[in-house]
Amino acid sequence: MRKRTIAVAAAAVVAVTVGLVAAGWSSSAADSTTIGDGASIAPANAAAFVAIDSDLSSGQWRAVDGLLEKLPSYETLLAKLRTTFEQRTKLSWADDVEPALGSELDLVVLPGTEPRLVGLTHGGDQAKLDALLRKAGRRIVSEQIDGWTAFAQTQAALDAVAHATTRLAADSTYQAAVAKLADDALVRAYASGAAAQQLTASFHGGAASAETLVWASADLVASADGLRAHAYVEDAPAKRGQPAPPAAITSSLVDEIPSGVLFVADLQVTPGAFDFSDPSSLPKPLQELIAASPSLPSDLNALLGGETALYVRPGPLIPELTIVTQPADTSAAETALADLVKTLGRAMGSTAGVPSIPIVHAVLGGRLIVSTSQAGLDAFRSAGPKLSSDPAFKAAQQAAGMPRRTTGFLYVDVARLLPLVQLIAPLFDLPVGIPADAGALETLTAWGTRAGAEASYTTFLATG
Repeated sequence: MRKRTIAVAAAAVVAVTVGLVAAGWSSSAADSTTIGDGASIAPANAAAFVAIDSDLSSGQWRAVDGLLEKLPSYETLLAKLRTTFEQRTKLSWADDVEPALGSELDLVVLPGTEPRLVGLTHGGDQAKLDALLRKAGRRIVSEQIDGWTAFAQTQAALDAVAHATTRLAADSTYQAAVAKLADDALVRAYASGAAAQQLTASFHGGAASAETLVWASADLVASADGLRAHAYVEDAPAKRGQPAPPAAITSSLVDEIPSGVLFVADLQVTPGAFDFSDPSSLPKPLQELIAASPSLPSDLNALLGGETALYVRPGPLIPELTIVTQPADTSAAETALADLVKTLGRAMGSTAGVPSIPIVHAVLGGRLIVSTSQAGLDAFRSAGPKLSSDPAFKAAQQAAGMPRRTTGFLYVDVARLLPLVQLIAPLFDLPVGIPADAGALETLTAWGTRAGAEASYTTFLATG
């Protein structure tokens, strides 16, 4: 059972890696294993580099297997994933994929106006790997480069790797970016600031934006008590007139938000945060909302400011949602709130089956509290137990290692929230099924910190 669990989970990794390369991604044996050796093959100017542990005997994959066994009905879920993988790829895991796997799968994103992907692997059965690549599609070409099998959509992409005069592993920017990543990880990733911005701009058909990023890196690590992701970013020096990024602070709202919440998002809203320089980069529903209500960005700027928290508590019928913020002008914020309620009312009124939600608010000591129930306002103003003393929140903080000072944090009581989401899903006609039983899933905690030009972000999904 354990080997089958690992195999099906890894099948998804293989399918994504080979599938991305085949599509071109175009805009028109040990307990501890260090992955990322493909950086010695990748060119130094790579826009991004992703290394994936594909050694199914590694400690990381055994940890994944242990986590999956804690989830409810995981065998049924994995069986569906295996069936879907084999139906869509026309590949047999046992005969085609597993023998071809080496110790790692790497993905190199080459720079340019359109992204080009090159896959790298080594250590598996070469004949099986060649057969796998042939079955994956006629558009994939491959060749041997310094003991690695490189595969891509075009020979030109392979040539860019084979003929590179400098390699990523020797690049000082890459070395700085991956220095903090875990050696023993499921995934390690890197993105070059300038090259990544050029690729991002190509998706929108415009010129690259001003450089704000030097590099970014991330990893994903499995352990016996959960799944942890780290991300690190180094910003370019701010230009004159640009707002400084938020510094880490000790949250004051954790001492005022009532205990027993299901979800909390606490962040700092800087002045002009909703002055979108490129609305076309926003999600389409938000673009449509702004097009219908051009005053929306200015209303949000007036409404939200300073340390701001959105949290959810259980309610009599549906969960109660409350927002606490510290706007510069509470009178202007109340006016903006009235405009925003009208805007959301029109949007929700055009969506069939979405129930109307009451909105109440109050101003207290320079703070604006907005809630979907009077009980939400009363709970915030009461002297009852607060989030800072909530046993579940404190346990999640400790398990995740979240510091007191952050640039913002997220907390989700997964075990209590999922059943409620399943209960109200039919009211909002949600298109996806929500599991009624969270099983061993306990909490999700995420936060950011900053030291000078470097910011870090951590997410931890805790299991029992």
